[in-house]
Amino acid sequence: MSALAPNYKRKNLSFVRGKGSFLITADGKKYLDFVQGIAVNSFGHANQILVNAINKQSKKLWHVSNAFKIPEGERLA
Repeated sequence: MSALAPNYKRKNLSFVRGKGSFLITADGKKYLDFVQGIAVNSFGHANQILVNAINKQSKKLWHVSNAFKIPEGERLA
């Protein structure tokens, strides 16, 4: 029994990594990722530019509620 909420019927398939627009299973089989979450992977998996940006930001701040001013967010908007 899974501790995860049963939002939908899960497929008997799991992935160990992603690269670009592909998901990869433990045995190396590649699947084109047509679902990519809810608008969170539109640039693909393991995009090096995003990996570098996330790594840089993770050394500063993870998350701040939008109840506070967020200078970078305001600048980027």
